Amino acid sequence: MQQIGTNGSKVQTLNYSVSGDTDSDSFKSWQQLLASLFRVTRPFHRREHGFFASLTVYHLGLALVLHGKSDAVRYSRSDAWTLRDDLDHLFIHVCSQGGGHLRRAGENRRLNHLDVGIVDLASPLDFVAYASESVSLVLPRSLLSPTTGELDRQHGRILLRDTPVGGLLGQHIMTLCQTAPRLWLHEAVALARVTANLADTCLGIGAVSYPAPTTTSHGGLMRSIRGYIEARLHRPELAPEEVASAFLISRSQLYRLFETSGGVRHYISRRRLRRALLDICSPALRHRRIGDIAYDLGFRNEAHFSRIFHDAFGSSPRAARAASKRGDAEWLAVASPAPGGNQLEHWLKELMAG
Repeated sequence: MQQIGTNGSKVQTLNYSVSGDTDSDSFKSWQQLLASLFRVTRPFHRREHGFFASLTVYHLGLALVLHGKSDAVRYSRSDAWTLRDDLDHLFIHVCSQGGGHLRRAGENRRLNHLDVGIVDLASPLDFVAYASESVSLVLPRSLLSPTTGELDRQHGRILLRDTPVGGLLGQHIMTLCQTAPRLWLHEAVALARVTANLADTCLGIGAVSYPAPTTTSHGGLMRSIRGYIEARLHRPELAPEEVASAFLISRSQLYRLFETSGGVRHYISRRRLRRALLDICSPALRHRRIGDIAYDLGFRNEAHFSRIFHDAFGSSPRAARAASKRGDAEWLAVASPAPGGNQLEHWLKELMAG
């Protein structure tokens, strides 16, 4: 059963729980919920047993925190899976109870109680979790420094609980999860940035030389193009022609890469609007005119900006700012998909640095 709420004007949350047989509709719905992250199956020796799982997701504006409990389950991501969902996030996993085995590049590594596992969602993965409770942090790659501990080589790394770095990062993530239900949204956004900085530092300390994961040219190209666009959202002249030229590909190739996003022009507009939404509702930027914020993000006509903002979020920029001043979480809720959609998938797709 899925429930979505704002915790009384706090951060928006997603609650989900299932119980039943492995072949039941409940387990299938659990697979569908997590399909935007993993292929979910049961270990062979547990397939005849009943299954229980629950998940609470907190949206911190720039990051997600997931608190989950489940019986033994297997999570995997193949090359084809990473190409299909095209996620570009780091998934930092702490086993608050239980543990599991993390397999990548032919190496099987044990993840024990309170160890911290690092997963690059742009890379293949195979993880078997025992009956466990866990807290996970999803950070967009754009929030992290690309030079920190060779970020592409962090996939599959385990920070042990008895090391200073592993203990500090793991405890911080669990504390953040405990605190999340009480956070106002502007506090959550600020703490997401602090957490990203801490993760940057911890991953840079004692980084080991794991082989870089094998990724397809498609995945690497998409990450490069998204980074190029994100760094140039403020330029009104940013257009598909420029992007295609910068990466020496045709416009038709570029469109195919962004076809699931409605094309690159639509993707650029959506990213600008999402950044505008965060800036307009940021307490640190309340002194700035909405028109000036829009101008800085490449919008040269304030009336046009207000119109497409309303079309995208169902609320005017002024109404969104007013809601944030009242402490409402409406400004995040208006970015939700239509009822009945996979809210978790929507959050993951829209999760980028503001």
